Amino acid sequence: MKKFLLTAAALCGVALISGAAEKAAAAAPAPAEPKVTAPAKCEAEQLRPLSQWTPFQIVFFPGVPNATWNSNVFGIKTGQPASGGIGRVFGLEASWVYSGTDHIKGIQACWVHNQNKTFDGLQASFVSSLNFEQFNGIQATLVFCYAGDYNGLQASLVSMAGNLRGVQAALGLNISGDVTGFQAAGVNVVNGTFTGVQCGLYSQVEKCNGLQLGLVNISGGKGMQFGLINYIEDAWIPVLPILNFSF
Repeated sequence: MKKFLLTAAALCGVALISGAAEKAAAAAPAPAEPKVTAPAKCEAEQLRPLSQWTPFQIVFFPGVPNATWNSNVFGIKTGQPASGGIGRVFGLEASWVYSGTDHIKGIQACWVHNQNKTFDGLQASFVSSLNFEQFNGIQATLVFCYAGDYNGLQASLVSMAGNLRGVQAALGLNISGDVTGFQAAGVNVVNGTFTGVQCGLYSQVEKCNGLQLGLVNISGGKGMQFGLINYIEDAWIPVLPILNFSF
């Protein structure tokens, strides 16, 4: 009987202590969560100040050596065989296989492929050239070129641009958003408003504020057309040979 009473007393004591501990834990304020701060931007991902520059730079591959990744070059940057990075070149970037520095003012040239984000000057290659944001100048390749907002002359087998002010020429295909200027190719496609003169075997625009010359001309609204087949969606007679117009 004694053992039973002692055991019961012990169990009651444990229960009371456990309950008190739970109440204390509930009443205690929750520990503050550690403050998480975003890591500082890696130095290699920041543009260096223009006061830090070099007149000549040899690059083996983009980021090799490391210092070439975000450098400023006032002069010549050359890839042996490829160069690139997020930095800036004021002058000439020329490589054997790939020239890909983000910001160029001057000339970017390569046997195979050029690439950048912002560009002012002349970009030329045998195969392809790409610009992803803003281009001012001349972009010329044998096969394919693309630019974001474009001011200047673009020429290739296939030429593509976001919005273009200037001249877009291609042996095969031109594609762009809004265009102001002159466009000539076997096939022209403008996914926006065209203002100027367009020449091709087949030309298609969303809206034309200008003149289309070719075998087949198509406009979603307005314009003047000379060709074998001329279609203007909101013209009085939508399809006509030789001449069609709507203002």
